[in-house]
Amino acid sequence: MEKAIIISRCSTNENRQDVYRQSEQLTSTYSSQYEIVKEFTYYKSGTKNDEVNAEILDYAIKHNVKHIIAIEISRISRKISSFALFLEKCNENKINIIIDNFKLHTLLPSGEINGMVQTMLSIASTFASLELSMIKERLNSGREKFIRDGGKLGRKEGSTKDNNQLLKEHADVVKFLKQGQSVRNTMKLTGKSNGTIQKIRKLVA
Repeated sequence: MEKAIIISRCSTNENRQDVYRQSEQLTSTYSSQYEIVKEFTYYKSGTKNDEVNAEILDYAIKHNVKHIIAIEISRISRKISSFALFLEKCNENKINIIIDNFKLHTLLPSGEINGMVQTMLSIASTFASLELSMIKERLNSGREKFIRDGGKLGRKEGSTKDNNQLLKEHADVVKFLKQGQSVRNTMKLTGKSNGTIQKIRKLVA
């Protein structure tokens, strides 16, 4: 079996996405076809993840990985230039990118560049970037309307909690994280949100 890497990425404010759901879906779909040797599962903006993508490429090259799998193109990057560079490096090293939602492969079985697919992905990366711009515009418009209607952004007065108080309130999360439990398992054990657990993890790291 040829080696493969799975990329599962979300921004911290993406309510409709979940890195673990992505990872489970991709593993279920591709583990019978490839040897999944590494999963890069993380929360970070798709416009600020160039460093992680560089780490992914470095790992793939060093370990002779032939396939990099993501559920959709925006999971790799939401910046057109960053995705283009990532694709170029993969081509240079004969690494096939698989975009699951469209079942697209950037390389042919022979290892040659799949020109049609790469053109499609270049267009798709443009839409991924435009989608992010539209999301930001909608959020900014919503904030502006909220303020015009008399709303105030930020925490209510007196609601700011210091870190010690936060750690006390979520002592169960602290306990499980210190035991080495993953964020996902801690969510299951405590019933608390990913955002809360990520916040506590930063404080106890």
